Amino acid sequence: MSDQPKQVAEDVKPLTDEQKAKEFVRDYEVLCEKHQMRIVTNPAFKARDDGTFSVVLQVSVGKLPQQP
Repeated sequence: MSDQPKQVAEDVKPLTDEQKAKEFVRDYEVLCEKHQMRIVTNPAFKARDDGTFSVVLQVSVGKLPQQP
C-alpha cells in the first residue's frame, strides 16, 4: 500500500445553495414518482396555556392523486 494521499480533482467546485436546492427538488420528484407518495402538510389548531390557539402545520405522507 502507498502512503501517498489520494489526489482530488482540483477543478471540482462545491455546489451553490441554489444548485443544491435544484438537485434536491429533482431527487424528491423522482422519489415521489417511484413510490406514488409525497409529503403533505395540513394546518391545525393547537391550544395554548393562555386560552388562545396557534396554527401549526402537521406533516404526513400521502398518496399522489390518480392521473386519468
